[in-house]
Amino acid sequence: MSVYVEVINLARATERRAHMQAELERAGLEAAFPPAFDMAEHDPEVMLQHCKPSGPWGTFQPGNMACTISHELAWERFLASDADYAVILEDDVFISPDIAAWLGDMSWWPGDAQLVKIERWNGRDTKVLLARDGHVHLGRELRRRFGRHVGSAGYILNREGARRMLAHRPFALSIDNYLFNRNASPAARSVTTYQIKPALVQQGNEPEGVAPSLSHRKRPEGWELVVQKVKRGWHEVAYPLATYVKFFTGQIVLTPVPYVAHAGAPNQTSET
Repeated sequence: MSVYVEVINLARATERRAHMQAELERAGLEAAFPPAFDMAEHDPEVMLQHCKPSGPWGTFQPGNMACTISHELAWERFLASDADYAVILEDDVFISPDIAAWLGDMSWWPGDAQLVKIERWNGRDTKVLLARDGHVHLGRELRRRFGRHVGSAGYILNREGARRMLAHRPFALSIDNYLFNRNASPAARSVTTYQIKPALVQQGNEPEGVAPSLSHRKRPEGWELVVQKVKRGWHEVAYPLATYVKFFTGQIVLTPVPYVAHAGAPNQTSET
């Protein structure tokens, strides 16, 4: 089983690329760095060929559109290759050195999965709705995911997963909600997703003095903001009845997802 690894990185973001190449080397990985979609080089009309201006999560910001298109292009490159799986990383992550062993033998991949999230969202008290039971591989748990877990900085797709993600264009959601928000995203509902816990990847590994890539986002105002809040509020609670039943019967639980560089080394766990 072969694995394609790609890092989402703008051609002009040379400092971030060098920073990530060093991180990959420490983790024992090799990755492709094809130029990501750069909104500075394209008219808005080009992005609107791929994306809708708004969707279930409210206004679709241009920066988020560009990021989503970058992931779309990565999926297309993966499907054009002979690889069986694709690891998609963004260019600001910490990577556990354990990842090489996980990718070296993909026999752990669940038979019903199309998508596995290997990242922990770098937010306070990150908890995700996961199956109570799973299985352990190389000191980490693999559990089916039922709730939203934002962030798109580290995940693995098989070929069927990539095809299903591409089947729901044009995009109307930021890439993390598109992939991992089942309540808002038909694409997310079309795949079975698992979470590796503790995570193998965490965002926040920015080169010193380099601004976050989406630091320019503009917050909606007025009626646009009201509509966005209503949409998001609804989708925060719009779980299928079966999910509520599983939650109240204890089959799925809100579970902290830490990041640990080395399995079995709790002192390296990030919870903040």
